[in-house]
Amino acid sequence: MNYSVTSKQVTVPANDFISRYRDVERMAAMCGQCPSHGNSWGCPPYDFDPETVSNGFKTVTLMGTTIEFDEATRAECTTAEMSRAVAIQAMQEVWKTLLPELYEKERQVKGSRCFTFRCTLCPEGCTRPEGKPCRYPDRLRYSLEAVGFDVTAAASDLLGIDLEWSSDGTLSKHITIITALFQR
Repeated sequence: MNYSVTSKQVTVPANDFISRYRDVERMAAMCGQCPSHGNSWGCPPYDFDPETVSNGFKTVTLMGTTIEFDEATRAECTTAEMSRAVAIQAMQEVWKTLLPELYEKERQVKGSRCFTFRCTLCPEGCTRPEGKPCRYPDRLRYSLEAVGFDVTAAASDLLGIDLEWSSDGTLSKHITIITALFQR
């Protein structure tokens, strides 16, 4: 499997980002269709108002990390299962580097909060379906989508990145992980 990774970022006023891209009701309806809904501490439904986690910040640095697959890798994916496996493997490899970088940015900027693309802290499985508390509540971060943000529109408008998903089982040319750092 061969792929390249590129990154883009932009910093915008938080109030503008929130007013333009937060739509909790619409995004909650979309989240409700996902198998992780209610099965991960990083996913809705929550026992708090998702709008509150992004309030009180001055700026938002939106980051897009794009994984672009070469043509040979895409051609090798002859089934939907192969395409899915390659995409997941690439995202996991990139995420192993990206998540610590996000935590470090958050640590360096006092009062900031990072938003990730999904929780991957427990490879053995999340404790939420068992009714147990999160193993790592101090490290748990939410995705922008999970707290009501339309990342497709934000990525397109602010980063010039059009998110794509495969609808026919082929491996997409690129996959983009959208994250953010909200700063006080």
